Amino acid sequence: MCQDKADQLLALARSQKEDLKILDEIEILSRARRSFEAVHLIRLGARAKLVCQLTGLGKKTVSDLYLRLTGLAPLPGQMPFTDSWYLSTNLRMLHANVVWQLYQHFNSIDHTGPGLVIQVYQTYLQITQEPILTLTRAYFVPRLISIHAWYEQSCKHCGLRYIGPPSSKNLSICPACVEYFKHRCQSCGAVIENRPLGRRKTRCTPCLEQRRKSRNQALQVSHVNPSI
Repeated sequence: MCQDKADQLLALARSQKEDLKILDEIEILSRARRSFEAVHLIRLGARAKLVCQLTGLGKKTVSDLYLRLTGLAPLPGQMPFTDSWYLSTNLRMLHANVVWQLYQHFNSIDHTGPGLVIQVYQTYLQITQEPILTLTRAYFVPRLISIHAWYEQSCKHCGLRYIGPPSSKNLSICPACVEYFKHRCQSCGAVIENRPLGRRKTRCTPCLEQRRKSRNQALQVSHVNPSI
């Protein structure tokens, strides 16, 4: 009986030793994967703080990776915390919306964590001729949705969904349509010739004439019949 109990204890000890060995191997593989993702992020231009946040690696480890990969210390600077940079130009908002669409696409096919950020930004670099968002800026776009600074809205012109700060229904225009109508009539869509001086025209000459005629006719009717 004592021998059986000893054998059971020995078997249990061996089993626990095997379990610890498996856990060690899993930890080694996990750390290797996180280091591999950190290398990708650094090469894509991510700041050290963001690399630490996404991969869970320590600051010293990430700093060492920076030195090995770039020969330089990590760049100082804070993470974005407001949307003022994006709102300063419509082109930045357009690129932010491209990144948001990519996040939705890759998230729908089970990309998560650092892998999601890497896939989104690599694709963004491939499909834009002149990318203007850094990886850190691109990462902050879905954060603006999660903290309820931006919302999904429907464009009154094209009907497509886009993201941006809250706006009234009459001003709900996506960045793509804003760019489109910079040189096109908002009434008929005709191309408007660019004027180097003066206020930018929003409607073509025929539409302006038609609006002027309609306004004059309305004024004439109101003079004839003041009760209208």
